[in-house]
This record gives sequence, structure tokens and C-alpha cells, in this order.
Amino acid sequence: MKASLESGVLHRKTTGAENVIDFRVAIRTTVLLVDDDKRHLDLRAHTLKMYGFSVINAISPQEAISIMNESSSSKIDVAVLDYHMPGMNGCILADYLKTRYPELKIVLYSGALEIPEQQMSGIDVFVPETEGIAALLSKIADFGSIDAANSSRLAAEDSYSIEAVN
Repeated sequence: MKASLESGVLHRKTTGAENVIDFRVAIRTTVLLVDDDKRHLDLRAHTLKMYGFSVINAISPQEAISIMNESSSSKIDVAVLDYHMPGMNGCILADYLKTRYPELKIVLYSGALEIPEQQMSGIDVFVPETEGIAALLSKIADFGSIDAANSSRLAAEDSYSIEAVN
């Protein structure tokens, strides 16, 4: 695997494929990861942080709800949910979160492939775990936002990067 950073865009090449993550988007995107499997949660968090995303972990749906209720100062942009969790599944959690935070983008990232479509009304996109972490990164980056107010700052960052290289 080879990675390079060009004009704020991280290019990661793997065997025959290329994932492009705009680092400027990643560093402005906060992701809430929710999974009852701590090993999977920690691995995903580590990977997302390597790409520049800010990450908050929740080991249960109840902890995720608590974090969302407390996070008025730090805006969460994207929630990545597992489907099979004790207490409530990822789709029920998604419906709950969408009702209270309609601007929140929700990704269901799960190994469960037989999820009834009528349960997925609160899900913005489903990424099967079989597609790998690269597919998840791509979807999160697609949801990451650069607002118009930051566009002049981004232009200044690009100019600074060019000056720093020259």
C-alpha cells in the first residue's frame, strides 16, 4: 500500500485500486462509531483517525444516545452503526437518532446482509462489512462537509501548502 498527500487530498493505492480521501474534509468531520464489539470498534476508530477524521466511540446504543445528547458543543457529522447490538439494533438506533438529529448522516456498517428494507428508513447508506474499510471510508468522506464559510480558509491552506513546498 502506498499513500501520498497532494493538495490536501490523500491518495491511497492498494492492489489495483485507489481510494481518495480529501484530508481537508476528514479533519472537519466528526464520526460517532457504535459497535458492541470493542475490538472492531477500536480498529475502525484507529483507521479513521489515521485518515484524519475525529472519532468518538460508543460501545452500545445507549452510550451513543448519551453522547449525542451531551455533544451540543462538538457537532457529530456522521454516525457509523453496527446492526446486531444488545438492547436495540442499529436500525432502531438510526430511527431514534434521525428523529432527534435530522441533519446527522447515518451509515449502517454491518456483516448482517439480510436486513429487512423497511427497517432501514433512518439509514442514509448501508455498507456491508464484506466491502471492507475502504468502502466505509469513502462513504464517510462523501458525507463530510466543507461549508461555504470555510472555502476561503481552504484556499489559504492550499496557498500555504504550495508556498511551504516551494
